[in-house]
Amino acid sequence: MNPEEPARRQFLKSGAALAGLAVAAPAVLPAADPPVLEKVDEVHLYGERSQYVTSVRNGSINNPERRLPNEAVAFGLRTPLQDSVGIITPSSLHFTISHGFEPPNIDPRKHRLLIHGLVDRPLVFTVDEIKRLPFVTRFHFIECHGNSSPRGPGGDARVSVDATPQETHGFTSCSQWTGVPLSLLLKEAGVKKEATWIIAEGADAPKHSKSIPIGKARDDALIGYGQNGEPVRPEQGVPRGLVVPGWQGINNV
Repeated sequence: MNPEEPARRQFLKSGAALAGLAVAAPAVLPAADPPVLEKVDEVHLYGERSQYVTSVRNGSINNPERRLPNEAVAFGLRTPLQDSVGIITPSSLHFTISHGFEPPNIDPRKHRLLIHGLVDRPLVFTVDEIKRLPFVTRFHFIECHGNSSPRGPGGDARVSVDATPQETHGFTSCSQWTGVPLSLLLKEAGVKKEATWIIAEGADAPKHSKSIPIGKARDDALIGYGQNGEPVRPEQGVPRGLVVPGWQGINNV
């Protein structure tokens, strides 16, 4: 028998007793005036961040966060990487790049996904039908191919020595994406053996489209409808968008 064991048990008993006394003993405090509550000028809705957290996306001088209506010009808004905590970019701070058109705000009840071409069974899916299919949740970053280009916040080619990561590398963000593997939908449609590419076409005004090798589409591409625990936002493809991990951001139609 270990001779130190009885002493150890005695120590644990004493410690437990002391802990119990510490919890049970009431604290004797002098009488004090009731606290004076500070007047609240503004009521914060549940989920709003503290007014002391001020990180925002930024763009060039001519491309502020919110532009004038009907101003059809390209703009880019960068993620404040220097203020990031962890690996996830809040959906509201995810970078975005427009090529002259505002992202469409589509009613999910009216949206349809069409798969046709070199397939045995052309298919049309509603958003609800997509959400009933087996899904995956993954962490993926998206990065514009123009990220880290030598341009400052005003869009010129000169970057000051005190430029922030947002100003030099802000066209990249990381999110938790939820969606249906594109391979599952292609399998349901019955892709013919002679098919080697897919063409993904968006529902935005210019009908942005990209061609992607069928091998990549079957590998890890997603039809994503969730971002960071909520439905994707208009700038990321509401009610769903194509997520192409590891490829230039422009491929995420």
